[in-house]
Amino acid sequence: MKNLFKILSLIFCFAVITSSIKANQVGTVVPNTYGNLPGTATFLGPLANAPRTYQLLINSNQLTGIVGQYITAIAWRIPVSSTSAWPASETIFSSYDIYLSGSVPPSDRSLTFALNIVGTQTQVRSGGLTVAPDAYPFNEIPNRFGPEIMFNTPYHYTGGHLLVEIRHTGFTGTSRSTDAIGTAIPGYGTDFSACWTGNYTGTAGSQGNFSVVQLTSLVTGIHTEPGIPAEYSLKQNYPNPFNPATTINFAVPTNQFVTLKVFDKLGREIATLVNEMKTAGNHYVNFFADDLASGIYFYKIQAGDFTETKKMMLIK
Repeated sequence: MKNLFKILSLIFCFAVITSSIKANQVGTVVPNTYGNLPGTATFLGPLANAPRTYQLLINSNQLTGIVGQYITAIAWRIPVSSTSAWPASETIFSSYDIYLSGSVPPSDRSLTFALNIVGTQTQVRSGGLTVAPDAYPFNEIPNRFGPEIMFNTPYHYTGGHLLVEIRHTGFTGTSRSTDAIGTAIPGYGTDFSACWTGNYTGTAGSQGNFSVVQLTSLVTGIHTEPGIPAEYSLKQNYPNPFNPATTINFAVPTNQFVTLKVFDKLGREIATLVNEMKTAGNHYVNFFADDLASGIYFYKIQAGDFTETKKMMLIK
């Protein structure tokens, strides 16, 4: 009975931590006006059973709500014309690679893919992708987005036009079109645009419909949750190991000046995450280690007479 209680307690703690992380994430639908509306067309690209290179060019005016945040995942949805969930059985892409970078304005899109890239193109996801049966729901208007395709490396979006490039190898099974915006619809060619080719390593292609996409981003900054804790605490960061973003939770039962710092294994200070008066409550702060090397790091809190240090691991 005691072991069962311990297991249930661990499950509850994990659920609370996971809930805090999800509450710290934002889903942005592009085009913005289609968050609650179905698309006007379909496109066989992101979920095609044959290889594809597919570029989405997104105007900065569609991304104003996530400037300064880290994009951590993308998701697609299937059209309202779908008569069943997709896929019927487990589907495996041997490679599903995603690249993000700055973009030329959608109005200046070229059918030569390299000419659409501005600045450095960053590979944010690599490797295979497994899609569980019935992962993409149907029978709604619009349909809900399917599972988030998580990035290996979150992308720090600091503003400007954004280019999302998908390169996948296809799979054995039945393709599924995604919900999309047609090329003759207002906004196409100004707020968004797209091009594609039926090749994993393609360098040029054709104009394509713009698949409605959801970008998940992690909100930066320090955040407070309701409730007054009974005691001071510093929680284990989550996720751990991490790459490159993680969340640290701490609690103070009274108003206190709080410092929270990160150190490397030699004791050198790497970052100051908190250095201010905090009200009594449960707080969390995100730590982004984009410029740090893989390894062991420590984070230390000082609040009144309370001091605690914990270890975390960065793996890139």
